[in-house]
Amino acid sequence: MDYHQLYWRDLHHHLHSHLKICVPVVLDPRFKFNFVAFRVDAGFGDKEQKDIPTLRWQRTLTTMRINTTLSRYEETRCSYLDCEDPGKGEDDSHTRFQAIEAALADAEDQRCAAEEELFFKLPDRVVSGSTFEEKPFGSTVQSDQGIYQDLSSIVVSLALFDGNKMVFACSGIPLPNKICGNSKLHLTRFVTSARLVEEFNKNRNKDDQLRVKVCLPDRTTVDALLGLYDVDIAIVTSIGLLQTHCVDLDLEEIVVGPDDTVLTAGRAFNSGSLMTMDVSGLISHHTWVSDSQNFSEAVLGGPLMVKTLNGRVIFLGMNLGCTHYDGNVEYRFLPQRLLHEHLKHFQIINPKELHFRGYSLPKDVSSIVPSGFVKCINRLKSLGYPMPPPLVLELNGRLLNEFEGYFGEVRVWKGYPFGDPPFGSEKHVWEHLSKKVVTNISRRVVALASFNGPSRFFACTGLLIKWHMHIFVLTSASLVRSRYHHDEIDNSLKIEVFLPPNQRVWGTLELYNLNYNFAIVSLEKNLNAICPEDIFNINPKASQVLAVGRDADEGLLMASIGEVKHRNKNTKLDCKDHKLSTCKINKAGIGGPLVDFDGCFVGMNFYDGSKVTPFIPKSKIVNALRGVKIFALPLERGLSKRRSVVPMQIGDKGAPARNVRGRKSKNRWPVSEPYWYHGTLDVDRYHVPDLIGRRLH
Repeated sequence: MDYHQLYWRDLHHHLHSHLKICVPVVLDPRFKFNFVAFRVDAGFGDKEQKDIPTLRWQRTLTTMRINTTLSRYEETRCSYLDCEDPGKGEDDSHTRFQAIEAALADAEDQRCAAEEELFFKLPDRVVSGSTFEEKPFGSTVQSDQGIYQDLSSIVVSLALFDGNKMVFACSGIPLPNKICGNSKLHLTRFVTSARLVEEFNKNRNKDDQLRVKVCLPDRTTVDALLGLYDVDIAIVTSIGLLQTHCVDLDLEEIVVGPDDTVLTAGRAFNSGSLMTMDVSGLISHHTWVSDSQNFSEAVLGGPLMVKTLNGRVIFLGMNLGCTHYDGNVEYRFLPQRLLHEHLKHFQIINPKELHFRGYSLPKDVSSIVPSGFVKCINRLKSLGYPMPPPLVLELNGRLLNEFEGYFGEVRVWKGYPFGDPPFGSEKHVWEHLSKKVVTNISRRVVALASFNGPSRFFACTGLLIKWHMHIFVLTSASLVRSRYHHDEIDNSLKIEVFLPPNQRVWGTLELYNLNYNFAIVSLEKNLNAICPEDIFNINPKASQVLAVGRDADEGLLMASIGEVKHRNKNTKLDCKDHKLSTCKINKAGIGGPLVDFDGCFVGMNFYDGSKVTPFIPKSKIVNALRGVKIFALPLERGLSKRRSVVPMQIGDKGAPARNVRGRKSKNRWPVSEPYWYHGTLDVDRYHVPDLIGRRLH
């Protein structure tokens, strides 16, 4: 059992001892993140889940799924263990499964290596063999001293470990429970000096085995998680309501009298001893000096207190750091008022919202990347997803409204190296089409992604079409819509067109219509073995249809079957020209074609999260494109560089839309943004939902 497994095992014991939760531990050597996977029947992502914290992390070898479904690894394993052909030898099946496993692992390793180069790579730092030595300061406070009762319960020790070796220790101050919010999951937070973060980053290495522990006033130790920080302070959190008291942060700023005694306090981790030291004098710029020339890190993060003549001990501030000069040590502290402002800015005091929709870090505030989660954070950055709020990742929060996932029946290409197709939501869809129709669809439906630098911006599906003697991609304008100005496009985005298994080319946005939300993308290079659709042909009306798309990761072909129906109130769109089908798709299916059983184009799909799938009929798109009288490719316009291309916005009849900047389009096509959900961190403990029942007469 490695250090990470020990750490998460200890945290599991802490959950059980404080919250009386029995969570089985699953030690699985296949998980390369090297820590324990905690499994429970109900995950955090389930709306109906019970109040059960879990620390499960699910690793997907080909794509990092942040959800509660089985990983592709598990799907592949289950399909071969549970559906093994009895006619095949056990050795052959095992060999085939090993080949699939190796292909998955190799694909993931290559992807992780590329993401490390783009985002964050753990340093190949040699771990020091020496252990951090705690230094005492001042004098040790005994339990029978009068000041012990006032100080002991408000000072803890925070230690940073690399595996089992202590690399740093300082002090911390418990925050009031009312400040820590009213989430269902009880938490105890501590504030300390940002020096803890500096040491965390300085000691981080390839093994990534750093962990934080707290020594409480009763000298028991618990596990903790390092979260938010800025240049001055850092927040450390433990699960459960721990036996601590907190300082009063609501007091007005204290003026220290000439006869008052100022002292500082700290706690040692190994011994649990409480130490105090008299302050010889407070000087300007929030600093103080000590008569002692000895320095101890235990001072950092500890409280600065004033003892009045009547025996009261009042909180003045928290120690942040120190400098040495002229044989003296000068300490810098954060006054109580400024500490209160910091915590308010962190949204720890009086948070604006409890849920995580649209969550972003406050200005100049950062969040630590937890040990063992560097690859996960790199994957999230690569996919353009929002960073998780503090604790959400470590406690198995779920990312909702993501692009990844499957709908309908999934179909793989010949020679697919990763085993059977993933499980979709339907079966026996493709069998309604002839082999020729399926082949044609697979050669004309592509996956698209737009990129803002190295990070993906949007992902959807497109259809290869013939137009003006060239091959284009018809897709959704959501691919390039500005995130902040919905009625504008972001022409700085790069567009990638992917036709599986291995054809990837860059695309250029040529024209778009924001009212019907479609776009035309040209290809910088030709694709091989394609079968573009002639959407200008007249097709008979179809009642039964298929919604086709490609998944956002591997470009696997997906199809869902349904019927065309009249508009109703179930859709969230206000476009009067769109129609509906009963096909079930997801966000990756946006821009994909709706086809009949002959494979002919019926319309372009959209996804609004409702139980039906809106689509723009083929006639609306064709009429707009037929109205484009003058059109030339970039090379024909003398534009050789992609960045010089200015896409054309057209109206519903194809005429160029002029003077439209700042003007709102008639129809809105909102796409739900990804956000993090956690069943116990972002739900108010005291919220009473509205009870809707039958009215009695």
